[in-house]
Amino acid sequence: MESEPYTKDRCVCAVGVFDGVHRGHRALLESLADDGTARDARPVAVTFDRDPDELFCPERVHKLLSNEERIAALRQLVPDVLALHFTTDLAEQSWQGFLRYLLTRLPGLEAIHVGENFHFGASAAGGIPELTLWGTEQDISVVAEPLYSEDGETVSASRIRALLAEGDVNRAARLLTRAFALTGRVVQGAGRGHGLGFATANVEVDGSFAEMGPYVYAAYALLDEKRYKAAASIGEPPTYSPESQAFDPFLLEAHLLDFDGDLYGRDLTLEFVHRLRPMQRFDSQEELIAAVRDNIAWVRENL
Repeated sequence: MESEPYTKDRCVCAVGVFDGVHRGHRALLESLADDGTARDARPVAVTFDRDPDELFCPERVHKLLSNEERIAALRQLVPDVLALHFTTDLAEQSWQGFLRYLLTRLPGLEAIHVGENFHFGASAAGGIPELTLWGTEQDISVVAEPLYSEDGETVSASRIRALLAEGDVNRAARLLTRAFALTGRVVQGAGRGHGLGFATANVEVDGSFAEMGPYVYAAYALLDEKRYKAAASIGEPPTYSPESQAFDPFLLEAHLLDFDGDLYGRDLTLEFVHRLRPMQRFDSQEELIAAVRDNIAWVRENL
């Protein structure tokens, strides 16, 4: 593990994975910044270069941001971000060992800010009582921040994932402070869109991101720093799939309004703005075409 100090300045830090950098994280980081100002100390966000679950149980990883996006989002709020390299050695550190290691990276540490449900160290054996006792012994303040709530519910990454699974991208965006987005490579599809009169891009998305529900969405498509209005769907269109086919939450199809060009092999980002309708099976191709045209018209008029 890296042992050189990140900074020798007097500092205060917040520790967490910060997946999504949502409203709850932002409240904690605002408190950190205020504490830094009051102490005339440097605020530092301490996180990991990858989600710890990626090492031990990758099948459970459903990120709201890529690791690079998460760290970049943190730096917009706290310029100093210490992204610890998450390895088996670090994971196996006891809670005491982790704190000793933290002090080698931040020797001028004066305060630690964490959420009130914070746990750390091997087997998550360390919690607020252990951290507080250690802080008293080290003359380091420990601030256990109350969990941020909105609409009577705690704002958390798991709550946002649940909203996305329900297709409620509006509420998810409010908690994230931005639209949820997925980026993937445009791949060859069945070519049905051309036959129906509207070309679509089939986007292959990394399965480690949060799963979205089977709906048609109004979205913005980002391509080469340009934004296009788009109608996007998640999952295989039921009209063309067997009744028994399993839902694939990482199969995206998008129609970009006012775009004419070749997308194959290019990376496309979709920002999901509004849920339009569930994916549904139509009795005829004419009904499907009418529904898609209605979706495109809504996007054109409302985005």
